[in-house]
Amino acid sequence: MNCSECREKLVELLEGLLPESQKHVVKEHLKVCRQCRAELKELIDLQERITSNGKIWQQINLEDAVSNWIIRKQSQRLKQADRIHRRFRIWRQIMNSKITRYAAVAVIIIAAIFAVSILNKTTPTASAAQVLQDAIDAVSDLWSVRIKARMRTLPGDNFSLIGLDYRFVPIKMWKRTNADNQVQWRVEKPGRVLLMDGQTTIMFIRPNYGVLQEEPWPLGCYDSWSGRLLNVRDLLDSELQNAKNHPDREVYLRHEGIRGKDKLILEVDITTDVDEDDYLRNTFISDSDHLKVYRFDTKTKLLEGFQVYVHTEDKDVLIFEVTDIEYNTEIDDDVFTLDLPEDMVWYKEPEILSDNERYEKMTPKEAAQAFFQACAEENWKEVLKFWTSSRIDDSLKKYLGGLEIISLGEPFKSKGYTRSGWFVPYEIRLKYGEVKKHNLAIRKDNSAKRFVVDGGI
Repeated sequence: MNCSECREKLVELLEGLLPESQKHVVKEHLKVCRQCRAELKELIDLQERITSNGKIWQQINLEDAVSNWIIRKQSQRLKQADRIHRRFRIWRQIMNSKITRYAAVAVIIIAAIFAVSILNKTTPTASAAQVLQDAIDAVSDLWSVRIKARMRTLPGDNFSLIGLDYRFVPIKMWKRTNADNQVQWRVEKPGRVLLMDGQTTIMFIRPNYGVLQEEPWPLGCYDSWSGRLLNVRDLLDSELQNAKNHPDREVYLRHEGIRGKDKLILEVDITTDVDEDDYLRNTFISDSDHLKVYRFDTKTKLLEGFQVYVHTEDKDVLIFEVTDIEYNTEIDDDVFTLDLPEDMVWYKEPEILSDNERYEKMTPKEAAQAFFQACAEENWKEVLKFWTSSRIDDSLKKYLGGLEIISLGEPFKSKGYTRSGWFVPYEIRLKYGEVKKHNLAIRKDNSAKRFVVDGGI
């Protein structure tokens, strides 16, 4: 159970209306979730104030609690589209006005209850499930998929990285079953390519860094979130199972005319469990509150389009969009080959050192200090102890060599990052004068059990 599902059931829990099975699940979630416990306590306090004072409607603390509770509940209901967001912001302005709040609170309660009643009429699970099942059946004989998309990301960075203010970057994806019955696929953006040719898997980061696995890895590896779209059947089946297993999830189904043709639009709203103030909030789709929009052709039942909108305080931001999908078309063999440069630098798993114990004992801050100090001294043999590659490339030497450490901050964690991972704030001055401030990502979930740099350079 996630936070959104739990909070939807808190009032029923207080009123004793939850079945025992659901009550157990809610209570288990409350044991581990501080935010939901705080929400429950607020509702309990509100209930106690109402029952303990017959004149409670005249008290400021009640109208604050009631209005804030309504705002939270309506926020969950009314964030599905920018049109509704604008309407909700008008209500927020009213509720936050001390002049109108006292006079309007009772009317707003009635209106809010009425609005919740209407907006609760989301698509029945059975209807959404049938649409997804029809779409799954439509791709049952699929042997190739070609997808063009765009995403707010950085051209050469992590495949799943997003930024609400980033420009759109083109994404291309291919998948086929070849004549030898081998599955092959490729996911590409301008600075990064991920290729599985049926036998090996290669991630190529331009101009010359690579990761090689001598086995076929599945779509979605190396955080290639968008690549999962190529598994159209699995993608839709996953949504189908979610629709069946989470009947309370917000699902909307509607018809829409696009260029004179009838399309079926399925919207699925997702709430993350990553806190609002978390460092990685809204840097990956999975770490954001977002809306997934699927578009199907009503005749063929085929998936024709897909969009993801990230919810923010003021609006919904389009973060990912499929612009074209082609099914069962021939794909050139060259798509599943890579012409790599001769000076490739390959990923290398950290090895256990002769003095490995010294590095195992390092705190995150000590590891960051040792790494930057080695760069400052241009001690590349030492740098390699914190770097996951076969050698230090000349471009990295030129970039980090001779730097000056200005400051290191206190390490912190993020719920969206690996358990063994830390972020260390730093400020350095590069040899050519530029001052860089960022957070160094380091992790130690490797066989050598020492911190290595994972990002933030």
